[in-house]
Amino acid sequence: MTTAAGEEEGGAQDIVPFAIALVGDVSAEIPPPISSRRQRPWLSAVLSGTGGLALVGFSLGLCVWELWFADRLRDFVVTNGPSRARGVSAVVSALAGTAVVLLLSLVLLARRRLARAEAIERLARRLSPLVLAGFLPLMFHWQLWQGDREVIFLLLALLLVFGVQRLLQVALSTEPVFGMPGSLAKAFKHGKELGQWSGSFLPFAIVCLAAAGYVTFFAYYTVVHHWNVLSSSLDLGLEENVIWNALHTGSLFKTTPYGGPTGNMVGEHAAYLNYLIAPIYAIHQKAETLLVLQAVLMGGAAIPLYLVARKYLKPWLSCLVALWYVSYPPLHGSNLYDFHYPPLAPFFLWFTLYFVLARKNVWAIVFTVLTLSVREDVSLGLMIFGILLMLTDRRPRAGLLLAVTGAAYFVAMKLIIMPIQRGGQEAFLYMFSGLLPEGGRGFGGVLKTVIGNPAFTLGVVLERDKLIYLLEIFLPLAFFPLRRPIGLLFCIPGFFLTLLSTGYRPLYQISFQYTAHWTAYLFIAVIVNLSWLGREAARRPHEGTAWKRAWVAAISLAMLVTTYQLGALIQHNAVRGGFGIYHFGTDAEDWERRQKLHALIAMVPPKAKICSSENIVPQISNRPYSYTLRMGVADADYLLFSVPTGGDERAKALEVLTPGTFGVVAERGQFVLAKRGYSTDLNRGVLARVGY
Repeated sequence: MTTAAGEEEGGAQDIVPFAIALVGDVSAEIPPPISSRRQRPWLSAVLSGTGGLALVGFSLGLCVWELWFADRLRDFVVTNGPSRARGVSAVVSALAGTAVVLLLSLVLLARRRLARAEAIERLARRLSPLVLAGFLPLMFHWQLWQGDREVIFLLLALLLVFGVQRLLQVALSTEPVFGMPGSLAKAFKHGKELGQWSGSFLPFAIVCLAAAGYVTFFAYYTVVHHWNVLSSSLDLGLEENVIWNALHTGSLFKTTPYGGPTGNMVGEHAAYLNYLIAPIYAIHQKAETLLVLQAVLMGGAAIPLYLVARKYLKPWLSCLVALWYVSYPPLHGSNLYDFHYPPLAPFFLWFTLYFVLARKNVWAIVFTVLTLSVREDVSLGLMIFGILLMLTDRRPRAGLLLAVTGAAYFVAMKLIIMPIQRGGQEAFLYMFSGLLPEGGRGFGGVLKTVIGNPAFTLGVVLERDKLIYLLEIFLPLAFFPLRRPIGLLFCIPGFFLTLLSTGYRPLYQISFQYTAHWTAYLFIAVIVNLSWLGREAARRPHEGTAWKRAWVAAISLAMLVTTYQLGALIQHNAVRGGFGIYHFGTDAEDWERRQKLHALIAMVPPKAKICSSENIVPQISNRPYSYTLRMGVADADYLLFSVPTGGDERAKALEVLTPGTFGVVAERGQFVLAKRGYSTDLNRGVLARVGY
């Protein structure tokens, strides 16, 4: 058994014998130090060293040029223009950098009396990561990678990250050329003493601050986005109405925006957590409460992630893992798209895993039940973590119980109870309909294709958009979860619940809630693989440490580059949330739109039945009956919609305005309020605006 002390030091127990083949052993990948290799011929060492230094100088020169011309870089990179002179200046800058680095290196070596072949080669190896400096300004220039060029960005970032990992490993494994200056050595000593003195307190405090910062940022911007009438009936209005009805009537998953007067989500999703959210929602019964709560649980998940990491890793590395989490672009995309239950899963799953590892069984049971209440598909996470506990011999009996509980709940709810609730039909099967064999029915038929026809399934998975999606999911983590075969275990939920989709694009876009089927598991894979990396690195103290640090640096760089381009924390110009680019903040147009809409909402009685446009429903879904116009007017007393309108909304509005069933009460800018049986004097003007 693993002792508490052993866990505190961050060392994981050895893998049980039957799992050794699964997790593998590739310690041979750690290169020997340059000093231990066979002596190279003088000329080879000189050419290798000067060539490496020349590449470093060339890249640094190019980097300086890119930074100098940053404001004009887009036209040059995207269109190879606008002038030949600019291209010449780039080459001149790169060659100048080459000359400067070579000259400075040789002068410095000569002054230290180290002007010999072996020292030149060692210096080139120590500086080798700078060979990639020319790529960095490009990675932090969002205008370069819009539209179809996102693929180029992802591939360049992939090359950069793996190049940095390899070159850092070489640099850190090479013996230093010059001794460390006394002041710098003293600073490192003080830093090490501070780290030892702070123990776990300072890293944990940083994690809490990062979580609080995340919560503040996303709560503010998602609430403002909602106030600006940019949220949607499906799904914020839908989910708020479920909770409002749960609070006021106790109805089971009743939601009128989804299906009219008798609409409900029974058999669609088993999100019983809404009954626990209802008392919190009672404090402030508006959609903003759900958005704030979502930000709190998503950002707060950094805390249980840190606690789980502490069972495998030391405090500062555990802190870094938590910081990676709050920076993860797919997490941001799912948080920006209204309110959903899957993104809440990591908070409950990770607390469950922590309490199991900490042997706090009562709390483990409580959070297991809470995890099951989030949604039926989240139960797969309990199965995954249970298998992990068995494979790594950390509480294998508890792991077996966890795995059986998760698997049994998923099968019972998804394949038996929920289809019965829907009269024998399985919800959301259309997302995977292309995998149904002839005559097949339900998800059982999908599984039959996956297992029995892997070649066809592979063709479904390896689509261009899904490959881009996989890059967006794994690149921020430098593909480190897949560092060992055991990482495939953590890909099971994401594979089955997103990649098997046949045409339903939100399942494989990072701007939707479904990224939670990866996020909840990949960060645990990172922790487990870092623990293994530490054990393997310990076999060769110097080279192993370089290997480990190179991977940590590569993941950090990958996260920084991708969170700049794809995430929401650094730049707001190219961030996606839901179906498009996310609108941050409020401008004059937003203020005007808010005021005009709420002037009309104030004319509607609080409990009146109302039918509204897609983006208006979340503003008034805190009532018994709030219908979505594109799905039908039903028995609504009021109609509130925006102009211009099109598609199903336009058709439904014309059905009741043209014959005079509803009469226009008032207009405010783009918004129109009509009432059943009201005077039709104003209808003609509105019908003209609608395009009738």
